[in-house]
Amino acid sequence: MTGRIIGLGSYIPKKVVTNDDFAKFLDTSDEWITERTGIKERHIADHITEKPSTMAVEAAKKAIEDAGIDPSQIDLIVTACTTPDLVIPSMSCVVQEAIGATENCGCFDVNSACPGFVAAWNTVQSFIETGNSKYALCIGSECNSNFANFQDRGTCILFGDGAGAAVLKADGTAKPNQFIMRSSGARGGCLRCEAARQPDRWEEEGFKTATSFYMQGREVFKFAVTEVPQIIKDLSEKFSFDLENDVDLFILHQANARIIEATAKKLGIPRDRFPMNIMNYGNASSASIPMLLTQLKQEGKIKPGMKLVMASFGAGLTWDANYIVY
Repeated sequence: MTGRIIGLGSYIPKKVVTNDDFAKFLDTSDEWITERTGIKERHIADHITEKPSTMAVEAAKKAIEDAGIDPSQIDLIVTACTTPDLVIPSMSCVVQEAIGATENCGCFDVNSACPGFVAAWNTVQSFIETGNSKYALCIGSECNSNFANFQDRGTCILFGDGAGAAVLKADGTAKPNQFIMRSSGARGGCLRCEAARQPDRWEEEGFKTATSFYMQGREVFKFAVTEVPQIIKDLSEKFSFDLENDVDLFILHQANARIIEATAKKLGIPRDRFPMNIMNYGNASSASIPMLLTQLKQEGKIKPGMKLVMASFGAGLTWDANYIVY
């Protein structure tokens, strides 16, 4: 058995923040941000009614409705989140209660930064392939704005908030889950954020800044434009498929339009096979891939049987890639 997507859903916060809004209090401009990132606007949660847990719930409900199943059929929920509003219980347990899943449903969260949805996907697939799940919810939900340093123009302009979810059903006709996962803790220092709940450190110089996202932008960019094309090439070699002829779309983490364009160029694949929505949503971390998948389905751009490469990268440093049939 392998999990196949039968439902997709997303939740997008109502508030829109444009590049011009940032220019009102930062030394930046719409032109500067667009040229370097491809981002024009992003959606920012109000942090009271649009928490990571509540956004995950709404995305999950939409995915279940799209799947056309009863919530009681869900037997596993795995949520990816780097910016949770809850330490305990897990957001997956919150989703379980909200959607009406039964107590026979296993629930836990994963934290793998931006590649979180792919990590959650591979976790869910392992449960399905071992016969321990038939219907699973895989969710990515983030409130990045809670952790952004709005005095750092190099990072705060990148991030948006939102959630996306997929319902996977065990399918005996599909190929086993095909993936590669890689990490480099030695390079982790260039993208990090410390936990604020360390009371003995509150007066430590620089600690408050350290509890917001910190990124060495150039180092992360060089990492991404090198490792992402390579892991996709390695994935195709490992599972013997041709990137030009056996892939309909490349679903990449929406971190930076320039990274996606560089990846397409290095792979020799036309740019139009790399769909993007980063211009409207910014970097939504682990929510970016399921948000993009949901949008593509709503627009009729992905259909059953299409072959996709999913690839993501982020803090860790971590980068993952999957070859799936939609």
